[in-house]
Amino acid sequence: MYHMFLIMNNKDYEIPVLPESLTVKSPGKNETATIVKLGDVNILRKKGLREITWESHFPANDAPYVTGRNVLAPIEYVRAIQEARDAEKPIRFLIIGTDLDINILMGIEDFTYEEYGGEVGDIYYVLKLREWKEYSAKRISLPAPAVKVAVVAPVARSGSPPKPQTKTHTVVAGDSLWAIAKKYYNDGSQYPKIYEANKDTIDKRNKGTGNPKYTIYPGQVFNIP
Repeated sequence: MYHMFLIMNNKDYEIPVLPESLTVKSPGKNETATIVKLGDVNILRKKGLREITWESHFPANDAPYVTGRNVLAPIEYVRAIQEARDAEKPIRFLIIGTDLDINILMGIEDFTYEEYGGEVGDIYYVLKLREWKEYSAKRISLPAPAVKVAVVAPVARSGSPPKPQTKTHTVVAGDSLWAIAKKYYNDGSQYPKIYEANKDTIDKRNKGTGNPKYTIYPGQVFNIP
């Protein structure tokens, strides 16, 4: 099971109903030129900004197909998306639990939503995102002049310094690497750090299962770096 998140206005919004399909468009910027005695050639350029589009709905009631763990009222998702657009700032789009593994900043290009008469409360929508890249001028800070500091020999102390304690986390049902990173770092996008620290354990359990590489299981004990 994979999970999709929109991180907007410093809050995490999990997509409650996963879409049946997710369209990722990566346009090209190649050019065709004509060269004497050679004909047309394709001049390769850097790829364009990625676009991601999907359609689904925000449910008013719980159902078996609802995979989100903290489901809000449908209108709350609509308000959050519109507020993010009004703020004119990028949002973070995140997918975990699948080999697709997307974690990028994006702008909301289009948001269409409607309510059907026979399904009062549910809001059906189409959302289109486009990759965002930093383009503003960067400020460069020059280093301050070096200051000579007198070195004082350390005073010997008896006993060994205490060893730093290693944090561990035991996986429970419903856990994901993103949720664990959110708990310990207050930032779900730090989940690759936990994966790398426990790669052998995770990969060994998933070997031969066909599951995505980030799949974890209840009872596993992970080191939290």
